[in-house]
Amino acid sequence: MTEDDLLVKLRQAIQEPHASIHRLNLSRIALCIPPQIHQPILYALGLSRYAEIFYGMEEVWVAVIGDPADWIDRATDDRIADSESPPSSSDSTERITSLLRLLYVPELLRTRALQADLSFLGAMDPNITRWFQTQNPGAEIREYLNHEVRGKPHLLVAWIWIIYSAILYGGYEIQAKLLKAGAEFWDLSEKELKSSRTPCPLSFWHIDGAATVKKKFRTLMVDANRLLTRSEQQEVIDESLRIFKKLERLTLSLDEEAKTALL
Repeated sequence: MTEDDLLVKLRQAIQEPHASIHRLNLSRIALCIPPQIHQPILYALGLSRYAEIFYGMEEVWVAVIGDPADWIDRATDDRIADSESPPSSSDSTERITSLLRLLYVPELLRTRALQADLSFLGAMDPNITRWFQTQNPGAEIREYLNHEVRGKPHLLVAWIWIIYSAILYGGYEIQAKLLKAGAEFWDLSEKELKSSRTPCPLSFWHIDGAATVKKKFRTLMVDANRLLTRSEQQEVIDESLRIFKKLERLTLSLDEEAKTALL
């Protein structure tokens, strides 16, 4: 990679806000587990809010690229070949569709895992279910994705890189803290908790073949660079900074919701 590559520019642009939001969220994970609390209501609350980001991002993604069943059988090498021509403004729709198909890695998708985890958590305690039915601040981000980002789908590149990287590169630290809460806290057996495949209600944090997926994801991001014009690349970088502002506001709003949840 060179200094002109999008991935390099993205990393430079988000270095500070990324470190800040990671510290912010990590400090709150400690408040969601023993000895601070003895039921996963705060974890469920936060997960339900952040879930809206994944729901929105993944539904817009599929809306742009079409049903993956229609094209996913094409080899990754073939999709990379589509990215080797210089970007042209005259075929922007087709070009951006090719770009977002290139980045599509099924193992990264989180919607089903989130739905399963939230269903499991809701079954644990009626009080948890009640919070799923309240006004969800994360829905504002989902709406933004469905309206603003869908109208400029190349901006999804910023969301895809930042949101999935959070799991691939920082999620293991959060997952380790959550697992330390113990099997009883998560309504699991010791065998389930120690399974190589993290079960509900923590399956969100498990990605099959994470090391391989991480390497593949990074490689595809580098290849995707070719399908963006310089102005689009700058818009992706600008969007990345907006993302962290939205994430910070969402996390801080959880502080207020948490006070009410514990009453």
